[in-house]
Amino acid sequence: MAQALEIQAIACERLGSEMYSRLFSDLAIDYKAHGPTFEILHGCSNWPVNDAIPLRLAGALHRVVLQGDDQALARHYPTVGGSPTANFTSEFIASFPRHISEIEHGLRSQVQTNEVGRSVVHLVLTHWLTRFGISECEWLELGASAGLNLNFDKFFARRDHLLMGDPLSELSFPDSWFASTPDIGPECVSVSHRRGVDVSPIDVCDPSEEWKLLSFVWPDQIDRMNRLQAAISIAKNHPPVVDAQSADTWLQQQLLTSRESPVVVFHSITWQYLGEHVQKSLKETLHAYGAHTSLSRPLVWARMEPAGAVADVRATVWQGDTVREFRLAEIGYHGQDMKWIGEELLA
Repeated sequence: MAQALEIQAIACERLGSEMYSRLFSDLAIDYKAHGPTFEILHGCSNWPVNDAIPLRLAGALHRVVLQGDDQALARHYPTVGGSPTANFTSEFIASFPRHISEIEHGLRSQVQTNEVGRSVVHLVLTHWLTRFGISECEWLELGASAGLNLNFDKFFARRDHLLMGDPLSELSFPDSWFASTPDIGPECVSVSHRRGVDVSPIDVCDPSEEWKLLSFVWPDQIDRMNRLQAAISIAKNHPPVVDAQSADTWLQQQLLTSRESPVVVFHSITWQYLGEHVQKSLKETLHAYGAHTSLSRPLVWARMEPAGAVADVRATVWQGDTVREFRLAEIGYHGQDMKWIGEELLA
């Protein structure tokens, strides 16, 4: 557990949250000293890194703050107009007895971020896919959380001359969001059908679920919070469909349905949480469906998954008798600083 806290502190530092980086470093020290953090967290998970226990704890108290239930703690949180001071960690720890039921509930709740910054990958992919003769596709997303990124074509991104999505959108990503200009054309494919799956999907039309999603944003990342709130607003007008099911059985069912259009199966920062059995089943389903594709009806398995300090964007394309592998980009875990690579890998 102490290691989980230390790892999360490093991750927060790399991803630009000084507030949480310092908090988790301090909590690790308190845990190892058998302080209140030890009393709260010890024994609550056998896999604290995979279960993201530090973020569950922090999210539980951020939700308390967002709902206006702890003014003393709120003065440290930029998301409600505060600013973290030198005694933030001590006051964070001191709040444990006041909110023990909320903390216990939070520690049992899966972390859901539905990071909408990653939607730039979706937007870039819809332009890149035109090189395969695709003009329209169906989009299936694994680990979709609240399904906010299923509305990706209702967002907007630009880099130099390249315009992607809806230029009138309330959620946009400027030139500075990209480290380089993707080598893709101005045309994009349209999405005729879209659907997602998650073992525990969030319905942002439910106020309680919306609070949960907002609580997992790191409080000193106001731009990130603003993007999420804009995406939630869009989702309330264009509700995404996300089924509650295991990803492997769901994908089998989806691909068994007669498909007249090319299919894109996408996931981002999801694979590690699925487990070996589900991963194996998903691969078998993709390869089996891919073996029956055609030139006009290909299958694309696109994913953004961890590759060290950054994530990789990769794609496998089944098109008739051909299977091609691509490493398309490197990108920050929140979707920032996309560096285009566009490399086809040798079979």
